[in-house]
Formats: sequence, C-alpha cells, structure tokens
Amino acid sequence: MIDTAAKLFRERGIDGIGLADLMKAAGLTHGAFYRQFKSKDDLVVQAVKRAYDDMSADLARRIAASDDPLQTLVRHYVSDDHRDDPGHGCSLAALAGDAARHDDPALRAFFGNIVSNYIALLTRLVPGGDPVAKRSTAIAVLAEMIGSVVLSRAVPDPTLSGEIIDTVSNDLVKRHSTPISA
Repeated sequence: MIDTAAKLFRERGIDGIGLADLMKAAGLTHGAFYRQFKSKDDLVVQAVKRAYDDMSADLARRIAASDDPLQTLVRHYVSDDHRDDPGHGCSLAALAGDAARHDDPALRAFFGNIVSNYIALLTRLVPGGDPVAKRSTAIAVLAEMIGSVVLSRAVPDPTLSGEIIDTVSNDLVKRHSTPISA
C-alpha cells in the first residue's frame, strides 16, 4: 500500500487521488486502510518517507560509484528520465507545492527534513573550502535542480522541456563540478 501510494502521490499529487482509488490500485479494501493508517495524512507522510528513502538509497549508490559525485547527482536528477517518471522520482520535485499548501504539520516537517538532508548532501559535494559559501552554493544548486525538473514538467512543448533540462544540467555541472585530473 505504501509503495503504491508513494508512486501515485508523486504522479497525481496529494489531492489528485482519493482513498478509494489508492486502495483499488493497491488491491486492498477500505477496511484494510483503516487497520494500517490513522488517516490519509498518515498514509501521505509514510508514502513520502518511503519515496525519500528509496530515492536516497539510489542516489547514495550512484554517488559512491562515481569519480565526480556532484556531476553524477546533477545528471541523474536533472534528466529526461527523472522528468518523465515522477512516480519514481524525487518527492520534492513532485510534491513540494502540495506540501506547502497542506496543513498537516508532520508532512510539512518531513519535507523540511528532506530539504535539510539534500542541502547537507550537496554541501558535502560542492567544491570549496569555506563552509558558509559551500552551504549557500548547495542551497542554490538544490533550488536549480528542483526548479528545472518542475518547469520541464510544466511546459507542454517537449523541445522547451528538454532545453530546460539540458541547460540547467550543463550549467550546474560546468559551474560546480570538480574537474577530473588527468
């Protein structure tokens, strides 16, 4: 149920799918929902946590196997694949707008944690020695990454959508990746 909800919330938004449709997609009854969750808000928080954990594990594997972790992260996140598959992508790019309008404090707190965790990761990955400058750069990189995916999903013109992805990805890598020495 949580995996199904995590995918469908990212595809359709928190308010874009009702409990009946979620339960049907998971092959469960309404009664099964109330035995497992206190409310739809409880399910939303658990689904966002699952999505975040899955995305984090995937990113950690990619980064660990890379000679240029920041470039690897940017190229994976700001990509056609991520844009085209929100159901398996980052909750921030898919649901941040929903979370900002949502009144559940647990959901808002968890999104705050996601943002903080991404900032901490990016602060470790961006080059430089000054911790304050690295954090500022990390915040800007995160905003550019998320913004580019959101904008690329919002525009109906596939050429412009691809241009947004390519421009931001290339610009971030050019400005912030550590060159590999020969």
